[in-house]
Amino acid sequence: MLASFLPVLYPAILVAVAIDAFIPPLPAEILTITAGAMSAHRDADPLLTWIAAFLGCWIGDLAVYLLFRRELTGLLVRWRWGRAVRRQLDAAIARAGRSATDAALIAVRFLPGGRTASMAAAGISRVPGRRVVVLDGVGSALWAVWTVGLGFVTGTAVDLPVWAGSLIGSGIGLISGTVIAGVLAWRSRRARR
Repeated sequence: MLASFLPVLYPAILVAVAIDAFIPPLPAEILTITAGAMSAHRDADPLLTWIAAFLGCWIGDLAVYLLFRRELTGLLVRWRWGRAVRRQLDAAIARAGRSATDAALIAVRFLPGGRTASMAAAGISRVPGRRVVVLDGVGSALWAVWTVGLGFVTGTAVDLPVWAGSLIGSGIGLISGTVIAGVLAWRSRRARR
């Protein structure tokens, strides 16, 4: 049954992951983890899954960066929620400083909504494009390895159907992101004291 979805699986991953940069609640990670679990059961190709996840992540992130770099966010401020988002981004950039660190451009993507926040901050802070392309490429590659690998490992570690491996992998990913976010918040509060 899953094999019938294979022709659209890789383009669907690429598009979903790219759109996820603009709409973080989109469950692109779940799709990528599921494809990883499918590849553990030989229902999908792990390399093609990784390539689709990597390209989707890279393309989506760079689009967000360019949107904020070119100051096309004027559309945002037309709505009340957009003005609130812009104020929050400006406040976060003011707290962090105007220059994004290399580690942040790579690592923040592993937190919920981190891809969008780091690329928006890089665009607003006017981080040089070449630097963003390279660092985002590294981060996108690592993110794709993490999500596809998480699905693959849970798909092979448990003798359950693909959907169960996907659910377990998604749970592990969510818990990992939450723990990392909690540790970073704790360290930030501790450093301010």
